[in-house]
Amino acid sequence: MKIVQSFWTKPFLRSGDLLTDARLNGGWPHRRFNYYSIALSYHHLRKFYDEVELVTDSIGYELLIEKLRLDYNKVSVELDYLDDYEPGLWALGKIYAYRMQESPFLHVDNDIFINRPFGPVVSEAALVAQNKQASTPHYSTTFHDICKRFPYVPGYLKKIEELPFVPCVNAGILGGSNIAFFRQYTEEVFEFINRNHDFISGHMDQFNSAFVNVVFEQVLFYSLSREAGVDIDYLFPDHNDNPPSIGYLHEMDCHQGYAHALGDYKKLRMVYKMVEHELSTGYPESFGRINDLLSVLEL
Repeated sequence: MKIVQSFWTKPFLRSGDLLTDARLNGGWPHRRFNYYSIALSYHHLRKFYDEVELVTDSIGYELLIEKLRLDYNKVSVELDYLDDYEPGLWALGKIYAYRMQESPFLHVDNDIFINRPFGPVVSEAALVAQNKQASTPHYSTTFHDICKRFPYVPGYLKKIEELPFVPCVNAGILGGSNIAFFRQYTEEVFEFINRNHDFISGHMDQFNSAFVNVVFEQVLFYSLSREAGVDIDYLFPDHNDNPPSIGYLHEMDCHQGYAHALGDYKKLRMVYKMVEHELSTGYPESFGRINDLLSVLEL
């Protein structure tokens, strides 16, 4: 199983101020912590895996490869093809990365940190995600708005419209050996986005960006797997939502050597300072390079 990471820079660099929950700074309080996170996640993965690949665009190549000198085994700049899409659709970079895969893989977000390799439940799965995720009322409201207002919604998504809570997975890690399913899944996502493109372009500021991305990446993945009769394995199979304290690096040993600084965890001083500390002590060359580049406005 190879590891894949992705970095689509358009949401990172060009999300508009009016876009609710835009990905400016990757969700961190300052872009320096986004670079710290990307570098630390990469170094953790390279410690345990020989094959770690990056799917990015030309700007991402300049930032992560030429400037930060992160030594991925293979780098693709195919995310340049996404330049016509709204930056608020930040998960599309991941979807495109999934679509490119031709052999078993695990996509790992760049806010995930590990201190041991993944076990066989993950590495040998046909489909695998971090855990099931219970939707909040806010997610459900956005999902119902999408079903009512978007010109095209596939039937298997409409089937769950009446449920009080919308079922989905957390895609902090997502992958597996069932490449045929990933082809179908990514085709479905791009059909959903492309057929709604004009509506999204004119109305994206009326939606919460995070919730829209959850729908087309995580809800659609879960719903399509159910429709196709394909089981999903989970890193945390006993959890119906994100495990408590999953974003704290000092709690990694309580979570199979895994931390995911998702959502509001990024805003916590304890979390972003721990990322800074881990990078500065474990990988001082990367830490110093990031700070030097920031000091001369090269990042």
